[in-house]
Amino acid sequence: MMKPEDLLKVWDAPDHSRLTPKQISIRLPILVSAKLSALNEMYPSKNKSQMICDLIATAIDQLEQGFPVEKGEIIGEDPDTGKEIYREYRNVENRYRELTTKYLRELEQEIGVDEPIEF
Repeated sequence: MMKPEDLLKVWDAPDHSRLTPKQISIRLPILVSAKLSALNEMYPSKNKSQMICDLIATAIDQLEQGFPVEKGEIIGEDPDTGKEIYREYRNVENRYRELTTKYLRELEQEIGVDEPIEF
């Protein structure tokens, strides 16, 4: 997981990432735009699009760490620890990973990736 402070190291390094074939257009709030411009002036080797991608990736990494986990039905007890054993753990992360894989495969097919990305 990338932390916000790691971005400063990333922005000083060369970029070798693959991009999607389609562009997304967004309008930023004025303060966010000013902050992005300030970062861009401090790290001129990266353009604003690269910085936005890195910032979004970092925010998503942090969001993933906070996904809630729900315990399923109790099916027993661990004889060594006495802790309850659950049939399954239902969580947002499982659904998120399924959907991410679905869209990742679609994008890979669209750009003709030979070796699928594992995450």
